[in-house]
Amino acid sequence: MPRSARAMLCFAICVLGVISLPAIASASTTIDHFTLDSYHAGKKTFTPPAASEVKLQNGLYVATVQGTFSYYAAINYVVPQAPWTILCGTPEEAPEFASAGGAGRVGFDAEFVISRPWLPEPCAQAKLPVKWINFQMNPGTGEWAHPNALGAPTAPTPHHVYEYALVGHRHHKVSFRLFDIDTRDNYGSLHISLREATAADCAGTKYEAYGLSSEAECLSQLL
Repeated sequence: MPRSARAMLCFAICVLGVISLPAIASASTTIDHFTLDSYHAGKKTFTPPAASEVKLQNGLYVATVQGTFSYYAAINYVVPQAPWTILCGTPEEAPEFASAGGAGRVGFDAEFVISRPWLPEPCAQAKLPVKWINFQMNPGTGEWAHPNALGAPTAPTPHHVYEYALVGHRHHKVSFRLFDIDTRDNYGSLHISLREATAADCAGTKYEAYGLSSEAECLSQLL
C-alpha cells in the first residue's frame, strides 16, 4: 500500500504468544485448530478469512491465538525505506510460524504493535509496544471486530499467546482476519485454536470480556 497511507492508518490505530500454550490454557479440550496467514498475493483490504471447521453452539468459548508477523517488507526492518527513517521499537528476528509471504524480522502480534519502520515524532508519541485492533473476529453474525482478550493484557506475552472471549452462535462458524491496506508484503502466521470456556474463564473480572455483568451470569452460560 502507499507508505503515506499506511503511516496514517497505523498511527491512528496505534495511538487509540504453540510453544507454551499450557501457561494460559485451562483444562478444556481443543475442539478446532487452524492458521491465519498475514500474507495474501491479491491487493485486498483484508486477508482472506480463516474459519473454523467446527460449527459452534450457543454458549461461551475461548479462542487461543499465537504468532507474530510483519505488515512491512523485510527490508524495512534492516534499512527503513522512504518515507520511513527509523526502526521504532525492538523487533523479533523471525515469525513464530511460517507464512507464504516469506520471513524476516517481525513487530506485530494479534494484540500489540511491538516494532515497525516509522518516523521519529510518531514513534516517540506512540511509545511501543501499544495495542491495536487490526486482528478481527466474526463469531458468525457477520460483524467483524477486534475480540476482547481475557485478562486484559497490558504488554505482549512472552510467546505472543492470547486468549479471546468468544460467544458462540448455534450452527455458525467463527472466522478471523487481519485488516491491512495491502497484504502483499506481509509475512508470518497466527495459529488459532478453539475450546469451550470453563469456570476459570469467568473468574475475577474475565466475565466482562464476554460482555456479561457478573461471574454468575458467565457461569450460567457455560456449555
